[in-house]
Amino acid sequence: MFTKKGMAQNWREVRPYVIFATILFFASIVVGGASDSRVAWLDSMIGSLKDLAQSAADSDHPQQTMFSSIAFNNIYASLMAMFMGIMGGIMPIVTLITNGMMMGYLFKGFADQGENVALLIVKGILPHGILELPALFFACGYGIRLGFQLIKGIFGSLIGRTEPWGGFTLALKGSVPAALLLVVVLLAAALLESTVTYWIMGAS
Repeated sequence: MFTKKGMAQNWREVRPYVIFATILFFASIVVGGASDSRVAWLDSMIGSLKDLAQSAADSDHPQQTMFSSIAFNNIYASLMAMFMGIMGGIMPIVTLITNGMMMGYLFKGFADQGENVALLIVKGILPHGILELPALFFACGYGIRLGFQLIKGIFGSLIGRTEPWGGFTLALKGSVPAALLLVVVLLAAALLESTVTYWIMGAS
């Protein structure tokens, strides 16, 4: 599965799930942005992110602390969404919806305060988001794939299909190189966020 051919096959298998994950995420942004009142659990999530950022800013080495915090949190969350997706694909779907809604809710809050949301996206999200968001879609898409293939294997066994677990076995084997690739991309995204995005936002 670590060969070029194996990686290409792995991508072909997971691509429909990644597309679904991407659509679900952006649909959730729309839902989060459409809220007309305060949403307590979204406020709580945003508050946690602010606390994390403030903790990094107050440290002796803000950028190093930010890199470590971002890398750990993103890698942990993405790998959990990916491998816990084995439980019917529920966790990656919840991850996509909550993160999408939080982003939409945050954008609406900035817009209500008169901020230029498009400019904030370009300066505050795009530099690192160009890696971080595809990594999120890939991790969640892979998690949904694992859950779907497990359910397919269970039902295939019940009705007596030949080799009902073939798809699940293939997905599980491919998850190892996929996870390693995911970690590398998220480390790069964390580096960009703690340097390029940090500098751009600080210069604003």
